[in-house]
Amino acid sequence: MPAADLPEIEWDDLRYFLNLAREKSLSGAARALGTTQPTMSRRLELFEKKLGAVLFQRKPSGLELTETGRKILDHAGNMEEAALAAQRIATGSNAGISGTVRVTSAEWIGARILSPLLARFCTIHPGMGVELVTDAEVLSLTRREVDIAVRFTRFQQDGLVQRKIGSLPFALYAAPDYLERRGLPDFKRGGANAVLVAMNAALAETVAETKWLRQHFPNAHIAFRSNSRDGQAAAAASGAGLVCLPTRLAAGYRELRAITTPTPLPSRDVWLGFHRDTRAIPRVRSIVDFLAEHAHQFR
Repeated sequence: MPAADLPEIEWDDLRYFLNLAREKSLSGAARALGTTQPTMSRRLELFEKKLGAVLFQRKPSGLELTETGRKILDHAGNMEEAALAAQRIATGSNAGISGTVRVTSAEWIGARILSPLLARFCTIHPGMGVELVTDAEVLSLTRREVDIAVRFTRFQQDGLVQRKIGSLPFALYAAPDYLERRGLPDFKRGGANAVLVAMNAALAETVAETKWLRQHFPNAHIAFRSNSRDGQAAAAASGAGLVCLPTRLAAGYRELRAITTPTPLPSRDVWLGFHRDTRAIPRVRSIVDFLAEHAHQFR
C-alpha cells in the first residue's frame, strides 16, 4: 500500500489501545485514563475502523488481543517509551532544584522512614515539593507514574537505575499478654502451642520471613493475617499472637517484646530505583543522592 494510503495513526489512538491491552477491560482502561467506559468503547471502535482490523476479541474473561493486536502491541509500547523519554528529558532538562518529585514505597517504610527523611529534605530545599505515595499497587517508573521507588525487591524493568541502600533486620515479637497466656514458643514441637500473626496468604510466597515462620512453626495456628505491617504489629501488640516484624517498625510499639529464636530471621534488602532518563534531572537526582546519603536509616 502506498504511504499516502496508509491510515494516519495518532499517539492518542495508541495510548487508548495500550491501556485496553493492559487492563483487559473497557472499564479498567477507562479508570486508568480518567475517562468513561462509553468513551473507551467509541475510541476502540474508531481505531479498529481506521486500521481496518479487529484488535481485540470480546470474551467473558475480558478483552483478548487478536494476532493483529499482538503485533501492534510491541510497536505501541516502543512508541510509548520514546514519548515518555522525551517528556522526562523535556520536563527536567532546564529545571534546577525545584518542582515536585513523586516517590513510592511500602506503607510502613514510607511512614516510619521516608516521611521524616523527605520532610528534612524539603526544609533544606524550600523550592522542592515531594509527593509520597504508599500503596500496595506497584506504580511504574517507566510509565512515569512516579519518579523514585523504594522497594524490597530488585527492579526488573529495562531502562531503570537501581541501588541497594540498606538491609532491614527482622525479629520475632509478642505482647506480654500473649506470653502470659501461651508462654514462649516451643520450637522443638514446631510451635504447637503458638498462635501467629502473619502476612496475607496471597503475599506469603514472596515474603522471606513468612517462609521462616512456616519452617519453624509448622504446627502453629495463624489467627490473624494482614498485608499491612502496622496492622500486624497492632494486632500482635494487642495480644493476638507471635509476629515477625522489621526491628525499626517494632520499636514503635512499646507493648512488643523481642523473642530469642534458634536461628536468626532473614533480613530484607531495600532497593532504590529511578529511570535512567531522569538521572540528570536536578530535582530527581537531589532526592536520590539525599536518600543514598542517609542509607543508614534503612538498616
